[in-house]
Amino acid sequence: MRKVTLRLLDVAVYSVCILLGSMSIDVVAENRLEGTITSASGETLYGVVVTAHAAGKTYSTSVFTNDNGMYNFPSLEQGNYKVWAQATGFDREEASVNLGDSGRVRQDFSLPAFNDIARQLTGSEWIANLPEDTREDHRMKLIFRNNCAGCHIPNFVLQNRFDEDGWRKIVTTMEKLTIFGVPPGPDSPVAPLIQHYNDELSAYLAKIRGPGEMPMELKPFPRPRGEAARVVITEYNMKSGLTGEYVVQDGSDWTMGIASKYEAKGPHDVEPDPFGYIWIADSQVDGLRTVSRLDPGTGEIRDYKLPSKDGLAGASHGLVIDQKGNAWFNGDGGFIKVDPQTDVTSYYKPPAGVGAVGGTLDVDNQGRIWASSREGAIRYDPSTGIYTDYKSEITAYEGRTYGVAVDALGNGWWAQMAIDKVGMGNGRTGEVKIVDIDRVDRWDDLMTEDDKEIFASIGSDWNSATPWAQGPRRLGGEKNGNYIWVANYWGNNISRIDIRTHEVKNFEYPNQSAFPGIYDTTIDKNGMVWMNLMNADTVARFNPKTEEWTEFRLPTLGTETRFISVDNYKDQVEVWVPSYRTNKIFRIQFRN
Repeated sequence: MRKVTLRLLDVAVYSVCILLGSMSIDVVAENRLEGTITSASGETLYGVVVTAHAAGKTYSTSVFTNDNGMYNFPSLEQGNYKVWAQATGFDREEASVNLGDSGRVRQDFSLPAFNDIARQLTGSEWIANLPEDTREDHRMKLIFRNNCAGCHIPNFVLQNRFDEDGWRKIVTTMEKLTIFGVPPGPDSPVAPLIQHYNDELSAYLAKIRGPGEMPMELKPFPRPRGEAARVVITEYNMKSGLTGEYVVQDGSDWTMGIASKYEAKGPHDVEPDPFGYIWIADSQVDGLRTVSRLDPGTGEIRDYKLPSKDGLAGASHGLVIDQKGNAWFNGDGGFIKVDPQTDVTSYYKPPAGVGAVGGTLDVDNQGRIWASSREGAIRYDPSTGIYTDYKSEITAYEGRTYGVAVDALGNGWWAQMAIDKVGMGNGRTGEVKIVDIDRVDRWDDLMTEDDKEIFASIGSDWNSATPWAQGPRRLGGEKNGNYIWVANYWGNNISRIDIRTHEVKNFEYPNQSAFPGIYDTTIDKNGMVWMNLMNADTVARFNPKTEEWTEFRLPTLGTETRFISVDNYKDQVEVWVPSYRTNKIFRIQFRN
């Protein structure tokens, strides 16, 4: 009986190693790292993230403890590793481990309590912890959320403490500060909603994060368990485009709080190609790269620098991989194509009278490339060289497009975030239709008459919103199905649009007291809808058949993710997410 059990174990181990792709699949010479995590009082801890980083490597591997406090890594390469374990409410503990040819190595950890939990919370946890006991507390929580959590994560703000005068200086600066952190000039435009609520926001922030006692007890969300803890996450470090060096504070140590994104910001979108590479768009003008290509097996990153002014590399933002494996990016108002077989880079600029290429791309089943444009979407057919412009009837700047996706019929869809509308361009007839995403009405009772008047007169934008805004940000299309899926950033939900009837159905995020920041959606080959939660350091999966949500926590704090993609080329789906704030790329793999 024992002999049979060992054979079954060997088969199981071999299956896991096959699943993990680039990791070792040599069952005979496998190197296993395992252990148990307890608190200082001896209690076993579930859902603790354990990370192993090999000396000389540019990537790390993370797993989570099970309900018995036990963790085990897939087979790792031989070498010296730094290993650390951490969880919210506990201090980070680390050890040095050598994996030779001895098989299994055990490393247990005992985690002492960490008192400054405010530095370890995700942005979503912070919003959920803000008091709602009174109507005014609930109102100010919403005003803070809708004015101060659009272009950066709220835990970066709330980890700090200032008195009212200090907060007023910050809010006043934010009235003119752009989303890229560019210092404001004397003629810089003012964000009217932030200016209008300056005094109230300053007083509110001093109340909840001033020098005095906080009016609420901070409580983290439950740690991962079950399926959410049965993942292997690889973090690939990128060099900063600003400094050319790896980022020092990269979110790996949760006790250090949330890092500034000034040094790290860059990786925005990622997509796997059929050859096993991962392509990365860099959204900042810097000295290093416009786009990059990652080899997941080695961690090697190749940078492609397309010229901009002053010798710098031009920025990109979105990308898509076509059926031939070519990588398409946006840049300088046009399309950029990189042929991975030849490394030849080509640039395609739309002719006069056609909209400029925006920052989100998709490809239809005929190989035509779609992109956002200010007033709708643009399509380019590489086989004919023909551009097609699709424009919404709304031509004001407030109606500009962000996300774009293509459906199974070859139609292009675009999200007009500021006005809660989704446009559709018929790929055959050129006809344009508009689908409304119904407003959120659950906040109406919190608003004063002055609130309603000022919000109605100013309206929403990409990074600040009215209380009733849905904010459709980015979209995912089923290439062989019936729906477009929309991430409603401000509405805390996702919308499903029937591509034939245009019927809209919303599915609410389970925790409505939080603000996860649902930013993007994508659909895997099994019909699952995936989304990145910008404020939660988390990836979520929605099952359309059961309407069940499952969340997978990332090992890094303060990721500020803005995109998600799935690798449908492999037998087992893998998920890829870029970290804009900490300069990393995440791969999520799933264990049986």
